[in-house]
Amino acid sequence: MPKVSVIMPAYKVEKYLRQCLDSVINQTLEDIEIIPVDDGSPDNCGKIIDEYAAKDIRIKPIHQENGGYGKAVNAGINAATGEYIGIVETDDFIEPQMYERLYNRAKELDADVCKCDFNYYFGNNDYKRYNKFCNVAEEGELFTLWDKPQIMNYHVSIWSAIYKREYLNKNNIRVIETKTASYQDMPFAANVYAKGAKITLIHDSLLNYRTEEGMNSSTIRTDSRLRIMPVMCLEAMKIFKENGCWEVVKPVAYRQFYNCSVNMFFQTDNEYKRAHFDELVKLFKDFDETCNSDFKKKDLKIINYIINEDYDNLYKYAQWRAKKEHFRKFRKKFISIRWNDDEKFINLLGLKITVPKREKKNA
Repeated sequence: MPKVSVIMPAYKVEKYLRQCLDSVINQTLEDIEIIPVDDGSPDNCGKIIDEYAAKDIRIKPIHQENGGYGKAVNAGINAATGEYIGIVETDDFIEPQMYERLYNRAKELDADVCKCDFNYYFGNNDYKRYNKFCNVAEEGELFTLWDKPQIMNYHVSIWSAIYKREYLNKNNIRVIETKTASYQDMPFAANVYAKGAKITLIHDSLLNYRTEEGMNSSTIRTDSRLRIMPVMCLEAMKIFKENGCWEVVKPVAYRQFYNCSVNMFFQTDNEYKRAHFDELVKLFKDFDETCNSDFKKKDLKIINYIINEDYDNLYKYAQWRAKKEHFRKFRKKFISIRWNDDEKFINLLGLKITVPKREKKNA
């Protein structure tokens, strides 16, 4: 039995696929099973996968008609034989020691889930670390959703973790199979945690989550498919309620729901806003004063529009916000600054400058 089965759903990622496959093949944990799933990709993904499979017997490709992200991941899970399962989205890439560290920690504690931090990768060696999980639990601590519901307050990032295969199968946990790849990870994570998973964390960034400008993702999409965001959150809520943990997780879950579903409302094209709003009304029906603590006044104002079904005022606010965002993007063309732990990246009038960060002087 392999220690980890790595599921790699692939669709229209020819540009990034080789880098992703190389990062998985070159893991320091060699006892892995690699399952790339060609989800009917119209580009050369299928050919690239077969090329790699011919060179490495650990690679067991699946080719199927296009069915969406959930169907691709589930095909990989169903075919997996490993003790643990990992998911790598094939426009991302991982650090060489990722699966060795996750597996060793999971085995040490007999955890059902072992999760790590990750980096946002903007291209051109430009990284920004996501390290919020240190606010949930100490590294190496073993906990459940009931112990630390705040895990639902942060990025669900189901791809920066491994899951005990026996646990997934015993609880019949799979990804929802919607045609669109939009936020199916929220109900998957809810299902994993709500069934009582023993969870542990590693506070190092071991995966690089690609968010390059121009990528076809929910971060830049504006069409009707964004409506699936609140729908997936409603699915997660249903799972929490069915497993008796909704009241425990509700105050922090609503922060997560707001970050994706409400923010996507402002991104959605005007012709689809009303349908998106109607889903938000369903989603925020349970919102009450116990959920207020982590919201700013402007957030609560928006939530009140939703709770009171005041679409007209929220639409007006959305128009004002769109103008403000347009100005921000216009300004960003002339000057912008981003940084990671080591460097600052400055874009000044089209000139890109990289500046090493100064070391802090000892007090």
